[in-house]
Amino acid sequence: MSEMPEPAAPVSRHLVAVSSAVRRRISDGLHARGHALSASVTHLVPNLPEEGLGISALAQRIQHSIQRTGQLVQQLEEDGYVERTPDPHDGRAKRVVYTARGIDLLRDIAALQDEITNELEGLLGEKRFSNLRRDLTALDVALNGTASGIRIASGH
Repeated sequence: MSEMPEPAAPVSRHLVAVSSAVRRRISDGLHARGHALSASVTHLVPNLPEEGLGISALAQRIQHSIQRTGQLVQQLEEDGYVERTPDPHDGRAKRVVYTARGIDLLRDIAALQDEITNELEGLLGEKRFSNLRRDLTALDVALNGTASGIRIASGH
């Protein structure tokens, strides 16, 4: 049996370790379902709402230049997950929207998130997991606000 980490270790160590484990499980699960996303675009997907978004707004959300965001969108376009369509509110602008394959990707991500959530709840029990979820939500809102989107920046 592996040794438990020191409980007094910085909380950031535990948050990073749990986050990394969850991201690995989602990545492995997506790969098993036929999705081979490059690491460079994985932060774009959770920041692109299902209804789509303009390149400028997406760039702001992922904290990249418009040019770099366009390159990442191009990768997802080449893989068939998104397409650029005319923005219904601005005829000069383009909107990034999911294709049918992109919608399948979102469904697969949601299924994997449900599996992981159920596993974590099973490990902690319903009451402890409910408290953890409440506390993580409070920290997220306190640190990031309530704006929609996942707000995963690439750390460039």
